[in-house]
Amino acid sequence: MLTIVGDCDQRLFGMKPAERLSRQTSHLKEMHLVAHASAVLSDDTVTWLVNHPGTVVASSGGQPLAAAVNSTEIDAARRTIEGETGLTVTNADAIGTVYVRKLRRTLTPLALALGEQSRPVVERKLFASVYKGVTDIVTKYAWPEPALWLTRAAAALGISPNIVTIFGLVLTLVAGWQFYIGNLAIGMVTAWLMTLLDTVDGKLARVTLTSSEFGNLLDHGNDILHPPIWWYCLWHGIVSTNVPVDPPLWIAFWTILGCYVAGRAIETVFRLRFGFNPFMWTRFDSKFRLIISRRNVILLLMTAGLILGVVEQAYWACAAWSIASTLFQLIRLGQAFVAIRVQPIQPWLS
Repeated sequence: MLTIVGDCDQRLFGMKPAERLSRQTSHLKEMHLVAHASAVLSDDTVTWLVNHPGTVVASSGGQPLAAAVNSTEIDAARRTIEGETGLTVTNADAIGTVYVRKLRRTLTPLALALGEQSRPVVERKLFASVYKGVTDIVTKYAWPEPALWLTRAAAALGISPNIVTIFGLVLTLVAGWQFYIGNLAIGMVTAWLMTLLDTVDGKLARVTLTSSEFGNLLDHGNDILHPPIWWYCLWHGIVSTNVPVDPPLWIAFWTILGCYVAGRAIETVFRLRFGFNPFMWTRFDSKFRLIISRRNVILLLMTAGLILGVVEQAYWACAAWSIASTLFQLIRLGQAFVAIRVQPIQPWLS
């Protein structure tokens, strides 16, 4: 249950903080969350409050923001948030960092007051808190800023994450068709737009607390299935618009496809055996994830080849890097099986 103290008319990603808090506390049964109307809390902060009932968390500026209490302490929590003497008050920094498995990163739980800090600043901090820590080089360094602006726009227009995902699926098909018929430049632009939206839909769902099983299935299903289709369409587009070369380019396609399947299989075996993503094992594994032969890195290589006019050579480079990446994954899997004979292995960020 939720009790709101005070007023706040500002909106954050299209909703008032009170509406966001209502969505965050919909699962609470016996506990009551008493919060100031300007309070912006991360899910980890809400969890911490539930685990520390009767403690009020305050913003960095000293504004008491929220407390999880039983029914007998609601009035005391309200008075404390209004600035009177009551419950114990602590700063969000006292919570410490937490490891978020789904985001593959550690972060500091948020306890912000909208108004004490401006809306753009709060939105930026909230957006950063839902961004994956271990991912490819494009998603990590190129997409955060445009993805933030698109997420803001989508939220302001009331566009749901599922609509963004479906539009991304349409772009996936358009890019594949353009690759297939040899319009590689148009296909590449469309493909990059799709990858940007692939970043936006998940972030939009997290900042607006509108995730759904259907959206998750649609997003991840498309993520797994479309890369092999693109690599086939790219092969067809290249060979249909260029003089055949020796060795035939289909060898590169089957190499990329085989390595893609093998890499996914190795990742699954690692996760099932050791209980966490292989790219979370050591800092080096996380760094290698930036450049491993996955969709965005292959697109980078093909974009460079297209700009330089060497698309066939770039396709072969994708095949070579796919082999190197898969060998790396296979070696690390073997090393993990050896290491666990001595002692349990753990992700470095846990």
